[in-house]
Amino acid sequence: MNADVVSKLHDRLRWQSVPTTVPGSLPVLFFGDLPQASVATIGLNPSRQEYLSRKGVELDGNLRRFETLGSLDAPDRASLTAAQAGTAIETMRGYFSPSKPVYSWFRALARVVEGFGASFTEGSAAHLDLVQEATNPVWSKLDQDMAKELFERDVQFLRWQIEAFDLRTLICTSKTVMDHVQRLVSARVVGEGTLARVRWTVASARVQGRSMQIAGWNIPLVRPTGLNAAGQVRLGTLLRDRLESSEAA
Repeated sequence: MNADVVSKLHDRLRWQSVPTTVPGSLPVLFFGDLPQASVATIGLNPSRQEYLSRKGVELDGNLRRFETLGSLDAPDRASLTAAQAGTAIETMRGYFSPSKPVYSWFRALARVVEGFGASFTEGSAAHLDLVQEATNPVWSKLDQDMAKELFERDVQFLRWQIEAFDLRTLICTSKTVMDHVQRLVSARVVGEGTLARVRWTVASARVQGRSMQIAGWNIPLVRPTGLNAAGQVRLGTLLRDRLESSEAA
């Protein structure tokens, strides 16, 4: 990563948290090796379980997924040194390493990515969010004004990420995310259809002079979709094939 990109990432880590931020957490700028990825899946915001156990205790030791203010011995975000910020970013890049305790939410999504022809573990795919803050309570229970303010702040950082990194495909994990990403990159829908209970959409756009493919579906994969593990792989293959055929048309 060049110095300007690194500086931007470090600056984002130092943004002030909000009242609903998981205490002691840092914003999750990405999951996996974003600098190497050509595919990015996009969700709404990181789960609080990326930082906390089901009992609300901060994950530590072998269970830790991301660095925290405590793990970095930093009193607050604003005081993060370049070395501490660099450690936090390297931990994010290694999120999908085989030895890491990856959050179960990613299991189904990883199968879709596999069907698409990419991989979180091999580094060709990474994950981003509209909002980088892990919140407690969860996003759906946030005060609407707080959620709106947080979204409008954080989505601009996502826009920068899409422009700054060499991504070619964005895969959106719900209708809400798909709608926002379509607007963000001025995408044009080129195909729609259904697979079991999943309604999928594919679109195209140009970002910073390069072609961008966008795909997504209506409901999160953790809900009843009618797709088993093989069906999730099939969804990824279907999206890839439809995008390829739309480019060839």
